[in-house]
Amino acid sequence: MKAQAMREDKPMIADTSKQMQDEMVGVLTAISIVSKRLANRLSQLDENQEERGESEHEQKQTCTGCS
Repeated sequence: MKAQAMREDKPMIADTSKQMQDEMVGVLTAISIVSKRLANRLSQLDENQEERGESEHEQKQTCTGCS
């Protein structure tokens, strides 16, 4: 009887392990998606700052003889 109970527990353990793996895959996928979005936003921010820096630099150069 004890051996039969152990046989019945193994599929439950395997099923729980499969559920845990599926959950981990979902969490890691979500982390990956968020990381990609953050990387894209940082890249855009960096590009915007470079553009602003260039336009400010151009404005300063054109106005050096203004006064």
